[in-house]
Amino acid sequence: MAHVDHVTGVPVPFTSRLSEPIQAGQTLNVHGTFNAEATRVTINLLQNGHEIPNCDAAFHMNIRFDEKKIVFNTLIGGTWGKEERESIPYKKGDKFDFRIRVLEEHYEISADGKKIHEFKHRTPYSAVEFFQVQGDLSLAGVHWGGKFYNLPWTTGFPHNHLRAGQRIYMYGIPKGDKWNLDLLGQNGDILLHFNPRFKEKAIVRNSHRNGFWDNEEREGHFPFHKNEGFSLTIVNEPYSIQHRTANPSTDYVGLRLDGEVEVTGIEFSHH
Repeated sequence: MAHVDHVTGVPVPFTSRLSEPIQAGQTLNVHGTFNAEATRVTINLLQNGHEIPNCDAAFHMNIRFDEKKIVFNTLIGGTWGKEERESIPYKKGDKFDFRIRVLEEHYEISADGKKIHEFKHRTPYSAVEFFQVQGDLSLAGVHWGGKFYNLPWTTGFPHNHLRAGQRIYMYGIPKGDKWNLDLLGQNGDILLHFNPRFKEKAIVRNSHRNGFWDNEEREGHFPFHKNEGFSLTIVNEPYSIQHRTANPSTDYVGLRLDGEVEVTGIEFSHH
């Protein structure tokens, strides 16, 4: 899987070579802050090199505050294609979160979790070698990863368990009333059941051990919105969640996802 794991404090301009060819289902996440006097910001997916105009841009996204538009285009063989334009959903000085998801027929571009454009492929996405961010901005982080996940989806952890201090990063888009993330024990027990429910505006936490559900926890803020992207981080620390197992540093051996959610990425920290 091609990815750049949670690069933070990113210098601008930023250019990175992909370690593997892009696959449908992967997402580029770029977040940071536009400069107070920003004029233009560019995100490129490049092939045959990494310096425009001496390479091809399979995808070119140019935020133009001077024109109040985002311009989408390609540069193939030294020739720019036909522009596609959208209004900018931000102002100068705003924090931003762009996600560019690669689908079979097009790139899907979202801003703060809301889809703003679909850009049909004009050249094979599998040929992209570099991605690049430049312009009038401060980059807080860059993340590339993901695939298509068919739910229910279950996986183990590196080193066979979720270690103390290790993090789970989940990226997704809620599509219906509820979905769940479960941390599993050795015997199939659900040691943590994390279950956002939209009709109830509650995140239900529970465990299912020895064939029985335990007491629910429901307090807390409900931050999710249907059809808007989210990032979720779960940290295996003593006070990050209410552990219902004797040895949380060794007892979580699996992860299961199910329900009405489009999962765009799952990663584990290397802690």
